[in-house]
Formats: sequence, C-alpha cells, structure tokens
Amino acid sequence: MNHKYITPRRTMTLTDSTAYGNYALAFVEHRQPITRIRQMRYPYRSWKRSMFLAGLVSLLLIRPDPVAALDAPQSWELRKSTIIDLPRSHPAASYLPDLIKRLASGQGGGSPVSEVEFLALFDRPESRTVYNNQLIKVATPRSVAIQNKAHEDFSRVFLAEKRVKRGVAFLEEKKNLLDRAERTYGVAPKDIVSILMWESGLGEFTGNYRVFNVLVAQLLYLEEAQQAAVRRITAGGEADPLTSAAVAERQQERFAKIRRRCVGNLVALLRHSKATGVDPLSLHGSWAGAIGYPQFMPASMPHAADGDGDGEIDLHSWPDAIMSVAKYLNERGKYGTADAARRRAIFSYNPIDSYVNGVIKYAEAISKAR
Repeated sequence: MNHKYITPRRTMTLTDSTAYGNYALAFVEHRQPITRIRQMRYPYRSWKRSMFLAGLVSLLLIRPDPVAALDAPQSWELRKSTIIDLPRSHPAASYLPDLIKRLASGQGGGSPVSEVEFLALFDRPESRTVYNNQLIKVATPRSVAIQNKAHEDFSRVFLAEKRVKRGVAFLEEKKNLLDRAERTYGVAPKDIVSILMWESGLGEFTGNYRVFNVLVAQLLYLEEAQQAAVRRITAGGEADPLTSAAVAERQQERFAKIRRRCVGNLVALLRHSKATGVDPLSLHGSWAGAIGYPQFMPASMPHAADGDGDGEIDLHSWPDAIMSVAKYLNERGKYGTADAARRRAIFSYNPIDSYVNGVIKYAEAISKAR
C-alpha cells in the first residue's frame, strides 16, 4: 500500500521498503479511515520568494559571531541514548514522564504514540540535528530585549510604503475570504492581514527547520544554549548577565515555561502525524517550531480551520490560513472590536507587547491606505 503526503520539498511515497523505516510506516498505517480526515500539509515554498524576510531575519536575529565555534559542541545532538540516559538531576528529566504518558494516552486528539515509537524516531539521522544559533537565540538571557528590538525593526520595515501597499492589495485580493472570516468569527480583516504579514510576510517566509528537532532541542539543551549565549556576551567584553540573581531566577522560570510548551507541542505534533499518516520528521516550520502562513504551533491546531471545505487543514493554503487566524483570535483570544479586547486577542497570538503594538500599527496603516 502506498500513501502520498506533501513535504516542504516534494511529494513522497512511503512503502514497506521505505528508507524511513517501520516507525514512519506505522504512522502511515494508522491513518484513520474516516472520509478525508483533516491533516496538515506543507507544500514547497520557493527559496527565491522567501528572500526578503529570510534575509531580514538573518540580519536582525542571527548575526555572525566571532566565537560561533564555541556554540556547536558535539554533545548537541539528538540521540535516543540522550533521552534514555538523561540524569534525574537534568532540568528536562521531570518533563519526560509526562511527555511519554500524554503521547500514549487513549484520550486527547490524534492517535496514541508508544514510547517505543517515539524513541525509534531517533534512529533516523535527520532527527539528530540541533539548530545551534536558533536555540541560542531562544535561551539567551537577552531574549526578550532581542525580540523587542526585532519587533521595532520589523515595524519600520512593514510600515514602509511598499509593504503597506502589499497589505492593501492583499485586502482586495482576498476580500471574499476575509469578509467570510469576519462574518464567521467577528475578526476585522485588517487584523487578520496584519498578523499574516507579521508572521510570514504574507506567506513569503515560513521557515524550513524540522519542527520535531526544534522542539526536542528546546526540551533538552536550553541550559547548554544559555551557556553558549553567555560566552558570546562575555567574549564581547560585557558582564555575565546571570550574575544577577533576578536574571538567573527569571531564566529558570522561562525555561520551565518553554519546556511545558514543548511537551504540549510534541504531543500534538506526533499524535496528529500518526492519525493522519504523515511522517513527523517531514514537517518543517520556523526556528521556534511554528508552521505555515499563520505560523501556528502544533498545539494550536485545534483552533485551525478548514477554510475551503476540502476536508483538510493546510496552513499553506490561504482559505485555511485566513480562517484559522480568525478562529484562533475568536476562540483563544476572545476577540472584540473594542481596543482592550482587540489587544487582548492579539496578545494571545504572541504575548509580547511590542508584537501587539506592531500588529495594530500595521493594521491601521493598511486600513487608512485603502
């Protein structure tokens, strides 16, 4: 039996002789035989079309560093032995039992995934990669400041005439879809378009990082990545920010929050993949693990919508992406047109004030320019 699904690069077929092994085949064989079950699809996105935002992200967030060689130790590899032999004293150790339990549970969305199936993923070479610079960006004590600065820079770029005109054109091009989203979920089209611009440049940049690897690396290697970030800081002649007890405590709390989210996202990713017959290692997204035009995390998929009624949820499809943003803001953010309700809903999408401010500024800019 052959099953086709879409990866970011090409259409692939899994067979009994596939090089991806029995675990990938197990996901395919467990496809639920119900009409056409909804699934995430990830069509190929041209590298050339991603140039603008890819370059911008590179310049703003992943600057070259003279001590980069310090940041890629061989131990930063995702292996089965790392999971099995993880010391009890390791900060991630307390999260693994919950991950395994939730994967195998008979309750919840998707199909149960056994511990054996989960560990078998690490037998595949592509599961071992750690995206060092991106992980360091997550773990640095300066993460919030860096994101705020990046959002300020993005605001300047997006409020430029060219980007405002692109947003206005998109409002017109997708008017019927946006109007339907507003009727269904009560979300203003300008806010939907602004979020899609902020998240992916209206589809220009969705990322090509393997989502599974991103999430597992965040679960396992935050402390090591933090140390690498501090080495970068001190190599530039600045003081170690972790000498501040308040900063160190804040980092511990932040890492705990990140790990809780990683568990939820891994559970959603693997259970959904098994239910829909998708190879979980074929799914790509942003450096943070977000997927598609609206940059949904796997755990946010219950808020996604099948906008074109084809029985699938494809976040690289404009009908699904537009309706999913509106549904999320309505269900998770309790969206309202009053300023406070609007800000609350956008904050639920990305809980950073500079992001909320930027989204609102761009939304107002394209509204006035129509």
